[in-house]
Amino acid sequence: MIVLGAANLSQVEQLQFHHRPLFGPAASDSTARRTLAALDEAALARIGQVRARVRRHVWSLLHLRPGGSPG
Repeated sequence: MIVLGAANLSQVEQLQFHHRPLFGPAASDSTARRTLAALDEAALARIGQVRARVRRHVWSLLHLRPGGSPG
């Protein structure tokens, strides 16, 4: 969920609910809290780079769709 952009536990819970069919059962609150607390600046920078790469890829795929974005 962090890679999808969650910055706090409320956002993690919202994303987990939305993506449950894809990712399965959510991690416990304590596991999510420990994971968020363990991230350092280097990890956050890497996550940001991956998110940017994925966004570029998705936008390139949307560009190929007739009419562009579906929504």
